[in-house]
Amino acid sequence: MFITLLLLAFALSLVFVPESQAYVVRTYALVATLLTMWAVTWLWWTFDASGHGLQMLVILGRSHIAFGIDGVALSLMLLTSVLFPICMLLLRSVAGFMTFILLEVLILGALCVLDLLGFYILFEASLILLFLLIGRAPYGSLEAAYKIVLYTMAGSLVLLPTLFMIYSECGTTNVLYMTCASNHQTVLGWGLLAVLAVKIPLMPVHLWLPEAHVAAPTAGSVLLAGVLLKLGGIGFLRFMLPVVPEFCVSVFPLVATLCLVSFLFSTLSTLRQIDLKKIVAYSSIAHMSLVTLAIFSQSEFSVYSSSFMMIAHGLISPALFMIVGILYDRAHTKFILYFSGLGASMPIGSTLFFLFTLGNLAFPLFPNFIAEILCLVSIFAVHELLAYVFCVCQVLGAAYGFWAFNRVVHGMPRGPSDVTRTEFNSVLPLLIGTVWLGLKPMA
Repeated sequence: MFITLLLLAFALSLVFVPESQAYVVRTYALVATLLTMWAVTWLWWTFDASGHGLQMLVILGRSHIAFGIDGVALSLMLLTSVLFPICMLLLRSVAGFMTFILLEVLILGALCVLDLLGFYILFEASLILLFLLIGRAPYGSLEAAYKIVLYTMAGSLVLLPTLFMIYSECGTTNVLYMTCASNHQTVLGWGLLAVLAVKIPLMPVHLWLPEAHVAAPTAGSVLLAGVLLKLGGIGFLRFMLPVVPEFCVSVFPLVATLCLVSFLFSTLSTLRQIDLKKIVAYSSIAHMSLVTLAIFSQSEFSVYSSSFMMIAHGLISPALFMIVGILYDRAHTKFILYFSGLGASMPIGSTLFFLFTLGNLAFPLFPNFIAEILCLVSIFAVHELLAYVFCVCQVLGAAYGFWAFNRVVHGMPRGPSDVTRTEFNSVLPLLIGTVWLGLKPMA
């Protein structure tokens, strides 16, 4: 919490710094995010992994607002602290550094808070910064920015009155003390499902994600795919399953149908895309639909499989967005029709693209393979036919992955220059994490 307050103070101090000092601010911002990563690593080192409850609880007096971490939240906090130094290397303006440091404060708070209203406030506060990031002039898109606001606010307006009703009857929205929430499981359950389905996202409230990725800068896409989508997953695991368990059981057929349709629609849509960012964005929708279904299966491995899938996706998908950003910096386009023969002009970049493409389509020895196997095991435990359908549909993921790779890397050489040392070093931590997570179960 102390590091978070220091980050907040540093972000607010950047208001008075002129844009001409952006290079100096980058150094300080990088040091601040690295200190945060060191603090979270220390939490991970001292965390008792043998326990299954909340640890390091901090309760703020009579307000009932509490903070604590469990295994899933700590894993996502570690992922967040790793991604933000990489984002600092990709930014070029003081306003960008201030926006991203404020986002880190909000995300770390949302991962630690145990109060449902506090989670809602931190959850929605990040929307303001996302709006500024996506709608920035002249490179952003106001249409995409308004679309994410409208989709998120539609779900939020369903949840907020429900939270007020729960607070009026229980006197708190802290999950540690919400003993009377079981009397309103249906109302609260629909409110949570409405807002979290937008954030994760599921069909038919997923259309904001591809547009947001296209309009966002590379650092914004890295953050959106790596961390912000996972807030929906932690919301399901921390708030929805423990608070409204009976509703989760009753709504499983509907959620399973939405996840299956989301998976099929996103993978089939990917085969028709010509924008590289949209291809990676639609693949994220497919992966997060599998995460959601594994969570709602509530089997023996559901929590472990879904959290492992979120971590694996949080390493591989940002790396793919970084590679697309490298191509955009050179060619000033993301359309796949303008790329050909990058294997000859960008051997190192093509090798990175190949490795992360294999990881994205769940090739063996990559963490996505282990995560998808665990998710399918969780689904098999509750619905065999649904698991068989998902197994067959994995072929579509391989189809769009290899199609995009072959179209970009092979053919007549007309591509840009290879990656620089700085760009390679920016992607290297994600590559190391991917290889480590993929080989760790074999140790």
